[in-house]
Amino acid sequence: MNSFLKIVLIIVGLGVLFSSCLKPKTYSEIPAIEFKDFVAYGDTAYLTISFTDGDGDVGLAEYETQPPYDTGSIFYYNLFINYYEKVNCVWQQGTNDIGEPIKFNYRVPYLTPEGNNKALKGEIRVKLSPSYYNPLSSDSDTIKYDIQLADRALQLSNIVESNEIVR
Repeated sequence: MNSFLKIVLIIVGLGVLFSSCLKPKTYSEIPAIEFKDFVAYGDTAYLTISFTDGDGDVGLAEYETQPPYDTGSIFYYNLFINYYEKVNCVWQQGTNDIGEPIKFNYRVPYLTPEGNNKALKGEIRVKLSPSYYNPLSSDSDTIKYDIQLADRALQLSNIVESNEIVR
């Protein structure tokens, strides 16, 4: 064996040895989120967040509708998005025509990875429709959202805000 081939084999061997010693990524078991992006197309918009979760218990399967994930529970949904409007330079939660707060709540699908390391890191993109703003409000020209994620253990992430959105 020539010396060049020996050196290459030693380097490859050391690379394999060191890469097998790398620890898997670890995150808190409480989900953590960051606001990433907001893009509007007409009256519809897409909002994207990134997330991490150390034990990988993010998302709900379609069949998970028994307590605490039943329709009467706030945890039927696991992604909570609240809508705000800027009124006279002060942020206020936007309301619909009967005075209820405007919320966009979603069920993120089941995301737990297979294998020993359950840590999750990824992005969630949701479609805000039929309208991402309140067309009945004269204050919907400047809006924002706050976002929170719940895992299956009912642990709530931090709350993040979108950027200020001027329509």
